[in-house]
Parts: sequence; C-alpha cells; structure tokens
Amino acid sequence: MKLLKVVFGTAAVFFGAIAVFGCGSDSSGGKTVAPPPPPPAVTAPGSGLFAVDCARQLAYVPLDTLDGSGNGQVAVINLAVDPDTTDPRVTIVHLTHPDIPTGTALDNDDSLIIVVSGQTSGQDGKVDLIDENSNTLVAGSPFAFPPGSQSGYFGQVLYNPTTHQAVVATCDSATCSSGTADTGFALFDPVAHTFGGIIQANYAETFALNSKTNTVIDASDDDHSGQIGAVDVPGARACTLSDANIDSDNDGSSFDNTTNIVVVSNESDNATVINLNGSTYNPAAGTPCTLDEGGTPPNSVLVPNLPNATAGSAVDPSTHQAFLISDGENGVALLQLPKKPVAQIQAGNITSESSKLSNDPLGAVWGTQGDPYAVAVAACKKLPLSGFAVNYNFTFLAEVNLADFKKDPAGISTAPPAGNCAGTTTTVTKCDNGKGVKFFPLPGVK
Repeated sequence: MKLLKVVFGTAAVFFGAIAVFGCGSDSSGGKTVAPPPPPPAVTAPGSGLFAVDCARQLAYVPLDTLDGSGNGQVAVINLAVDPDTTDPRVTIVHLTHPDIPTGTALDNDDSLIIVVSGQTSGQDGKVDLIDENSNTLVAGSPFAFPPGSQSGYFGQVLYNPTTHQAVVATCDSATCSSGTADTGFALFDPVAHTFGGIIQANYAETFALNSKTNTVIDASDDDHSGQIGAVDVPGARACTLSDANIDSDNDGSSFDNTTNIVVVSNESDNATVINLNGSTYNPAAGTPCTLDEGGTPPNSVLVPNLPNATAGSAVDPSTHQAFLISDGENGVALLQLPKKPVAQIQAGNITSESSKLSNDPLGAVWGTQGDPYAVAVAACKKLPLSGFAVNYNFTFLAEVNLADFKKDPAGISTAPPAGNCAGTTTTVTKCDNGKGVKFFPLPGVK
C-alpha cells in the first residue's frame, strides 16, 4: 500500500535472519570438509503478521485490539483440530504494554515466539518473547529496541535457525521515515535478549531473507520503479537491485532460498519473480553498491492476471510454491516456481492459479489484513501444505490446502455449508467448506 510519507527470508521459518555460517569442519581422508548446510526449515517462511509452528501445529496471531487492561495481545490457535467440532482457540497471551503487535516469528531452536511492536511517535519499540512450552511471556519481556528506533506501522521480524538470530525491521522513533540512521534492519539475539547495530536502509513494508546468501530483499514504499532494496547483512550495507519488471509499489517479498528466487508482489494484478541465482554484489565491499543479477537482465518474469491488489506473499522452499493474498480483498493466488536453480528464468518456468476466498462463517465478505500483511505458508508433517491468511477484522484465520488449490482453484471460493463452528454461537455456516479451506475462529468471534 502506498502511504503518504510521514516525515520520515523456509520451511521452519525462513522467517530467518542472516549472518555468518557456523564454524566447525570435518576431517576426511586428510582433507577438511565443511559441514553440510542445515536442512530447509519446516514452518511458515516470509515475514508477516502471524507465525505458524508446525511441530506444535499452532498459529500465533496478534490481534488488532488492546485487552481490558489496555495491553496488546496474541491469540494461540490449534491448527490440528477440526474447527467444526472442536474450538481451536487455545489461549490469549497478554502483553504488558499498550502496543499492537505488527510481526511475529518462530524461534524453533528455543521454542520461542518473537513479537515486535511499537508505533507511537517518540517512543522506542519493543520485543516480547513468548515461551511456547507455557504460552507465557519470557521474564524480562518486553526488551527494548535499539535506542531511537521502533517497529513502526508494519515493522516485522524473521528468525534464522542457522545463526540463531532474528532480523528486525526498524524505523526512527521520532518520524518513522527512511533516510534516517535508525531506520533499516537490526539483528536480535532471542536468548541473550540483545540487539546489534542498525544497518541503515529503507523502511520495509515486508522483507525476505535468504539464509544461504545472507541477503535481505525489502519491499518498501521508498523503492523506486525498477528497483528494490537488497541488504548485505554480513557487510552491514544497503544496496540496490535493479530490474525492469519491479513495480514502484512493491509490497510483499519472500524467498525460495533453495533456488535463490524471490517473489515480489506489486499490490496490483501481477507479481515479479526474480532469479538471483548467480547474482553478485558490486563492489564487493563499501557503498554505494548494487546487487547485480546473473544471466541476462532482467533475469525475472512479470506474472500477470493475478487477483486485484495482490500484495503479500510467502514461499514454501520444499515444493517451491508461493501463496499470495490481496490487500483488503478476497483474492488469493498460487505460483509454482522452478524446482531447481536456473541460470535464466523464463515465463514457461512458472505457472499460476488464482481464486478468491468465500464469505467467512459469519457471512461477511472476506478481506485479508494488509499492512502488516497477514500471510504465511506452512509445510507441516501432520497438516497438508497450506497457505494461511487473517481477515482485516480479525475474526478468522483461513487455512487453504495448496494441493486442493492447484487441483481445483474454483473450489477454494466455495462457501461452507450451513451450520456453525465449534465453540461459537453467532456463525451461520460451518468452518470447513469441504473444498480445501478451513476458517479458524479468533477470539473476536463469540
């Protein structure tokens, strides 16, 4: 979404940050052999409002209202149950400060949910940590952002299981504008509860991270048409990626870091799939700098005919599928990306399906929450590979079975049959439409 300027990275979460790969090596036959990289993650990749923990089959969904004490809150939803027969609402974790959370990430190494918030002019942001073992706040929460910075209107967070650190988007506390020293990205240690310095960059609406290349791709309203921000995290510098297929309103970005392909949605009826396989930073150090694509530029494909206002995205790096949502509307899209790295991406490497979500079980027209974007993908062993979205009035979390979406896109828009969801009294239909979509009620549904 284009805002008026106020003065102003899979599968276990490529909610990830970047950094230096671990030390250690093996000796084999007299030769030093580097340890293999960790396997792909197993939960929702891409930055977003809510987090999914596949091991526990839970979703942690920040709510858009304060509790009775005037504090922020995060709902815990059980994805393993049938919402037609069992109420999926586990509990609400109440923060201790009056801030609406704008992003969450799963630290699957330490069973923590990282929650960022803070969008009050002149006040610094906060990080809360939820202990998944008890669904309570970790002692000491909230932890302060770097002095002079906050989360802002839609600042988000990604966790990297390789470096055991999180990448947090920041903006200047006084004005929340790009071009200031406190706007960009910072690393946060969820165990030591400490921040590193801020890498100055544009304020990101969402961001993606490739933990193999240690590159963040932002999606910022301050990016120009044909350009997007590329942050070299180890080099602590913000560079520019130029590509003729990038729109001026790139809003959502997410990585398939097994193929080094990034999906950038343009809050339009299209999305840009950029191939960064073979890309290099120029120069190797220092600023100004660029991230140059390999192959023949533009090494990308503009995917047309998607739903109106396609904005947020999330990628599963094992199936190489991207799930995209429309900002404030009911459109959803599914892209099949290349399954192996390619030197030059072509339109024939990508297929797309589009559909829309039906009215929710209350009978209200569905509109997915935007800014911050409520979208995720989860490849859980005990659940089908699914795309998830939360509606703008925070009454339901929708789960879309991506196999059903690919097989029968029209079925996704089928309204659930008459009935009601378990634990609720005001719904007019069931929560499962029988065609690949389940609606999980949030605490706002009585």
